[in-house]
Amino acid sequence: MASSMSPGGCFLGDNLRTIVFFDGQNLYHGAKDAWRPLPAVGPSKYSYPSYDVEKLAGVLVSRTAGRILTQIRFYTGVPDPSLGQTEHFWHSFWTSKLRYLKSHGVEVYKGRINHEQEKGVDVSLAIDLVRLTYEKQYEVAIIVSQDWDFGPAIRLAKEIAKNQGRQLVFESCFPIGPGSKSTRGIPGTIWVPINQATYDACYDPRDYRES
Repeated sequence: MASSMSPGGCFLGDNLRTIVFFDGQNLYHGAKDAWRPLPAVGPSKYSYPSYDVEKLAGVLVSRTAGRILTQIRFYTGVPDPSLGQTEHFWHSFWTSKLRYLKSHGVEVYKGRINHEQEKGVDVSLAIDLVRLTYEKQYEVAIIVSQDWDFGPAIRLAKEIAKNQGRQLVFESCFPIGPGSKSTRGIPGTIWVPINQATYDACYDPRDYRES
C-alpha cells in the first residue's frame, strides 16, 4: 500500500481500508433535530430513520480519495414490542430494516431500548472499534455519531495503533442543520458535518413498517 503522511498527520495514499460504524439512533435523532419542520405537523422524512445506510456509507468514504469501503457496521437499540403500540411499531420497523441490512452484508448489532435509554449499543460499538484496531482491520474509521461516550475508545484505539507502529484516521460524521443541538463531534476525531443535501441524496424509499 503506497501512502504518506499529510502535514496534519493523516494518511495520504491508495487502498486505505475504511470501516463505517453507524450509531443508528444517534443519526436518526440528529437528522430529526437538524431538519424536521417545527411545529412538527404531518409526515416528514426526518421524523423516522429514512437514511439509506449503504448509500450514506459510500458517500462518506468517497469524499476522500484513496479510501476503499471494506465494512459497514450498524448498531441500534430496538424497543420491546410488549411495552405498547409505539414500541411495537418501532420494534417492527427496526427488525425489518436490520434484516434487510444483514442480507446486504452489513454487520448489525441489535441492542435494547428501555424507557428511551439504549442498552449495550455504545459498549458494543466501542468494543468492536478497539478489537478491529487490534486486528489491524482498517486504516480509517468513520463513526456516524456525535456521542462523546466513544471518546475513551478512540483514545485506546490510537494507543493500540501507536504500539503497532501505525497511525490511523478517525472521523465522526453527523447531521448539522438549523435545529441541531450540538455542532461537536466525538473527541479525538476529525469532525465531518453531514449537510441536508447529502442526507437527502441518501434517502431510503423502502417501507420497513408492518404491512
